[in-house]
Amino acid sequence: MSRIRTSVRLLAVAALLQGCVALPSNNAPSVIERLARADAALEHGDPERARQGYEAVIERSPELVSPHFQLGLIAYGAGDSHNAIEHFEAALARDPGHVLATYNLAVVHLQQARRRLGQHERLAPVSAGRPALVDLRRAIDALGEAPPAPE
Repeated sequence: MSRIRTSVRLLAVAALLQGCVALPSNNAPSVIERLARADAALEHGDPERARQGYEAVIERSPELVSPHFQLGLIAYGAGDSHNAIEHFEAALARDPGHVLATYNLAVVHLQQARRRLGQHERLAPVSAGRPALVDLRRAIDALGEAPPAPE
């Protein structure tokens, strides 16, 4: 019996030490603190500091949805469609029901479609005059101008 108790005590000590090793040091901010700082930076109009903060959060906790979504908003605001799409899709991969990521992704794709169709019309006006493409442009135009991404 004493052998079992000794083993249990050793396991308990090992588990306690393992838990202590896993705790963040007092000098390193927690993921929640980093996320709060990034959110505050974004609210105070410092998207670069916010971007750095969200990226740091993703490095430590890549499964979180919020930093991916926020990075999508920052990229969208900077006119970086590629990164906006990447981050909105990352948010949706983690939370397929994320309504705002879905909406913003659709807005970015709609804006890209408008740009591409305009480019096509300039490059190939005869081809762009085909009825199917004219109908497509009209349908997209009927959606109205894309509103700014919600925050």
